[in-house]
Amino acid sequence: MVTLREENSIQEDSMAAGAAVAPAVAAQPTSWAPTAKVAVGSLAGALTLISVQISSHYGFKLSAEAGGAITTIVTFVIQYLTPERK
Repeated sequence: MVTLREENSIQEDSMAAGAAVAPAVAAQPTSWAPTAKVAVGSLAGALTLISVQISSHYGFKLSAEAGGAITTIVTFVIQYLTPERK
């Protein structure tokens, strides 16, 4: 059983011995611009929602739950098929 004092001593010894330390890496700048997948997914969701609303005016009635499910599925499929740009 290692006591707290012994554990601290071990840590200090490893630090003094020049334990391997990861080199500092410059932080990547943060970009707040949406990726292609996010942009296409947002547009797909909006267009699907508008399509469901317009279809209800022409007699094709959908419940809110069905409209939400259709929006989710269409958005997922379009985002999945959109390639990630790098």
